Amino acid sequence: MNFNVTIAGERATVITLRKEFPNIEFIPLKGYRIKYPKSGLFFVLKIISQTPKILRAIYNENKWLSIQLKDRMWDLIISDNRYGLYTKKTKTLFITHQLHIISGFGNIPDTLLQRIVYNKINKFNMCWIPDVQDEVYNIAGKLSHPIEKPHHTKFIGPLSRLEIISNQANGPILILLSGPEPQRTVLENILLKQLHSIQNEKIIFVRGLPETTTKIKDEVDVEFINFIDVNSLSKIMSEASLVICRSGYSTIMDLIKLNKKAVLIPTPGQTEQLYLAEHLQKMNRFISRNQETLSLDEDIKKCKNSSASMLKVDFDEYKNALREIVEL
Repeated sequence: MNFNVTIAGERATVITLRKEFPNIEFIPLKGYRIKYPKSGLFFVLKIISQTPKILRAIYNENKWLSIQLKDRMWDLIISDNRYGLYTKKTKTLFITHQLHIISGFGNIPDTLLQRIVYNKINKFNMCWIPDVQDEVYNIAGKLSHPIEKPHHTKFIGPLSRLEIISNQANGPILILLSGPEPQRTVLENILLKQLHSIQNEKIIFVRGLPETTTKIKDEVDVEFINFIDVNSLSKIMSEASLVICRSGYSTIMDLIKLNKKAVLIPTPGQTEQLYLAEHLQKMNRFISRNQETLSLDEDIKKCKNSSASMLKVDFDEYKNALREIVEL
């Protein structure tokens, strides 16, 4: 069965997706454009100060959708954590792994934020959670398994665009940077200063910069790549002996699918990443390290010698959910 697909977005998101899907229609949709602090100490406060801006962006994207639906009639609108893309004119689907919001200020603010989020999610026809339903052996912990969930939630299993290309996991160390500035550059500079302490290891350093053409000069044992397509990333990550990366949820799902050992470095102050890294370290799945106290040489050795437990999850479970959508 063939479907006409339209992707809405802006900036790096569109650049990345256009490389993966060159034949799909793209239309501009302004993002939330959240600004992040250089210091993790002010991360939560910086986000809170932008609450009016975020709420205005949600209102504007809902207004944008109403205008679009005057000329288009999509059968299904899939929203990846965009709270304003709901309408009564067609079916809408919200995807998130984060139903429990961690504010960093305790239970009362967390509960208040959750109510605000649920109020928006309940305006959609469906809510998909890319995690397993098991209360113990899941990926996102309390983020995806709060005590109370929206009435129309459905666990669809984890998602990953990567494929296992090779079972020979004795290749280079992969450093995989991602996430917003300025923290991406902060971590990059920390890692660059410590690369020379790594002995007898081949390293591939993917910077996560789809809009950049300026490249760092390769060194004897280090290959620098600004941006990498999904097929190349599947091959490099499959063959990597271990991965050093942020603890973003999409990256974590990729690591689990490819059964990789990893050193997770959560973005300072970003409560979701801090929780995920700590949660998965307690599960003996990955090693978590703070950006400020990172010791690359020692952490690599600890990661290689660790006995990380394999988390067995079904990455094809989402197909059943897709079949149900088609039937609708």
